[in-house]
Amino acid sequence: MVFYALLFGLSATSVIIFLGLLYQKYSSRARRRLKTESKPEIVLTQKEKPKEYLPSALVEKCEEKLGIHRSGTKVKELKKTLVQAGIYSDRAVSMFFGAKLGLALGLPILSMPLILGKVLPGALKAPVIMGLLAVGYFFPTFILNRLVEARQKKITEGLPDALDLLVVCVEAGQGLNAALKRVAEDLKLSNPALSKELGLVNLEINAGLERETALRNLAERTGVEDVSSLCSMLIQSDRFGTSMAQALKVQSEMLRTTRRQRLEELAAKTPVKLVFPLLLFIFPALMVVIIGPAAIRIMENLK
Repeated sequence: MVFYALLFGLSATSVIIFLGLLYQKYSSRARRRLKTESKPEIVLTQKEKPKEYLPSALVEKCEEKLGIHRSGTKVKELKKTLVQAGIYSDRAVSMFFGAKLGLALGLPILSMPLILGKVLPGALKAPVIMGLLAVGYFFPTFILNRLVEARQKKITEGLPDALDLLVVCVEAGQGLNAALKRVAEDLKLSNPALSKELGLVNLEINAGLERETALRNLAERTGVEDVSSLCSMLIQSDRFGTSMAQALKVQSEMLRTTRRQRLEELAAKTPVKLVFPLLLFIFPALMVVIIGPAAIRIMENLK
């Protein structure tokens, strides 16, 4: 039994080392390519060539088999989800896949003393190992989805206030770019997520990107339906030359109406959600308090 545990540990360690080298090459390949493309006139000598631990063909084949090629659909969707969670690092994709594979292999290895001992029956050892593999593999995805939901909730809650500030700035005579910058500065403490997104829009516009493209990038980065509708409204107002302040007022009123309707919907669902706690926890206690004394008296009289 100990021999099988050591064999499994050695095989898992070799797999982890292989995956670490693979991800190291995957994360540093784009950086090396940028360096070589920025200096085409310089010819790399044998000493200046970057060290490659694995053949390029093998790395590309493994990336395609695992679905982690940088131009693949899975990696693009993961990058979009990471951006929606507020993670903009270039190495976030590599670290995410490394965390998934590391936890998937690490949890069974750490639980080997418990699995190989006499605590668990033999029939449950294989399901426990598979369960730990699944938990380790899907746990980073679960955490990432929770981060995305929390950030989108904060952005949704702060959007009506941001619209009110935009209306005030635009009516005071500022342009949309200056208004976005001022609102981003004012929301740094109350809503950092929305402030950062508005600041990125302003930076993209100052860098030479068209306002329409910058607003579409904002809608894609946040993934919030209200922000998408706001960006569409601003694009249409800018394209057709309508009053920006009036359009922002209408959008703000619509957002507040939508928020009120959502709260009314949640309030209407409250009685239905309270049925199960009442039946499981409150009614049994009431029955014990009400019927308990009477039952005791009846038992005493029957004696």
